Amino acid sequence: MNYLRLLLIALLLVGCKKKTFADEIVLTTNHKIKMKIQEFNEGIGEYGSSIIYIGKIQDSIPIKYYDSMFPPPPAPPTIGHIKTQKEINDSIIFNRMRDKYFHSEFDRLKFSDKPVKFDSLTHDLLEIVVKPNDTIPNFVIDSAINIKAYKSFPVFVKNISGKKLKMVVDSFRGFAILNENKKWQIIRNNSFYICGDAMYKHKYWVFNPSEIIVYAVNYFHGNQKAHFKIGLTPTFFSEECDGTIDPKIIKKQRDAYFIK
Repeated sequence: MNYLRLLLIALLLVGCKKKTFADEIVLTTNHKIKMKIQEFNEGIGEYGSSIIYIGKIQDSIPIKYYDSMFPPPPAPPTIGHIKTQKEINDSIIFNRMRDKYFHSEFDRLKFSDKPVKFDSLTHDLLEIVVKPNDTIPNFVIDSAINIKAYKSFPVFVKNISGKKLKMVVDSFRGFAILNENKKWQIIRNNSFYICGDAMYKHKYWVFNPSEIIVYAVNYFHGNQKAHFKIGLTPTFFSEECDGTIDPKIIKKQRDAYFIK
């Protein structure tokens, strides 16, 4: 009888599990690059936006990334330099590899002469689903022009507002951890100094109704269990989820920033 009760309880828990729009989306890849967990302060000079997809819901989405949210700068002048055949061949090989792991440039960026009034993001406007147990590769291009793959997990965000949202062009997409003082502290896997962008209020992109964003968040080193929230921006976070971290990473933070 006790076994029957346990079975019924288990079935009820499974049946009561909240279904989400992300449950039927499959992320696909056939990459052969060995994945690794990003080290603290690893990433200087690397390119990669962590954004996999923005658009209408699809059953299957290939894992490719935008290397940047901004258009590439113009190529430097080549006056006085003639490329060798090796340089030309190396460029062709790299571009082929890049096209395998990255999208063409992000084409939604818009500019405004006047400061933009961004939409204030809330859970009434966006649904966010975090899948911390689904390991996927987060591709980046390092300073030696090699492609690396960090171990990461996917996050899905859907515009449920029924209206177009003006979104800040931001590269945050990170963690907040419930620290030992029971405060939600933003955690970064580096101690880099981040410069502000004086023109950020003049750049935006439009998130259309019912569209989704899929992006990757890198795992931390460490085995200490912790409670996390995952952010799309510095002001919009998921509900609480579980993960692990090396507590030394928390102590290495350059500054302490908190969310409510």
